[in-house]
Amino acid sequence: MEAKSDKNAKSSDLIRTIVNDALKQKMWVFDPASKRWFTPGEFMEMYERYDKLDITWLDNIQVLDPIEGLEAADQLIQSIMTRRTALARRIIDYWKDKK
Repeated sequence: MEAKSDKNAKSSDLIRTIVNDALKQKMWVFDPASKRWFTPGEFMEMYERYDKLDITWLDNIQVLDPIEGLEAADQLIQSIMTRRTALARRIIDYWKDKK
């Protein structure tokens, strides 16, 4: 779920809205730009004191189930391991053929 904001709203108010939404849904806050996950408390602590944050950035902040983040990370790791295995095989085969 993305937070959509009034362009005239204070960013600190939007931060509180995002955090309250996350708490109500028992979810965490995800920043797609940095690919970082925050508990609602961590997000509030890090950003609540700022009143002039980029509203576009805030609009892209998502409230998600952190388990989805773990599952996505597992898929990414599996993809990387598959490509690594293929590369290792190519290297071994290449040098085996050079002997």
